Amino acid sequence: MEFLAYWELNENMPEQERLSIANKLMESGLFPPEGVTIFRWDSTPDLWGTLIFEADTAEQAQRTLNVWRSAGAGFFKFTKMAPSMPVQDVIPISANIQEALGSA
Repeated sequence: MEFLAYWELNENMPEQERLSIANKLMESGLFPPEGVTIFRWDSTPDLWGTLIFEADTAEQAQRTLNVWRSAGAGFFKFTKMAPSMPVQDVIPISANIQEALGSA
């Protein structure tokens, strides 16, 4: 299942601390978690970004952001994560729902 995560970093955390956390997680193999495939991981100059990844279980999805929180309290200012799919795949589903409602 694909997931999309939106995140905002805590601008009050020193850059060196953020880099140290990132290095620790990636060098130790904790990120990405086992079974998680990263498709895109983007960041902006304003310290927010997105992560599109695939996970087979809810536990894997949970670990994807929680390892960062556990490694550095206050690492994120805000996160939002949910299952996602391409819009071109959502449109026929929505049309099917509308059709079913129209015939109900």
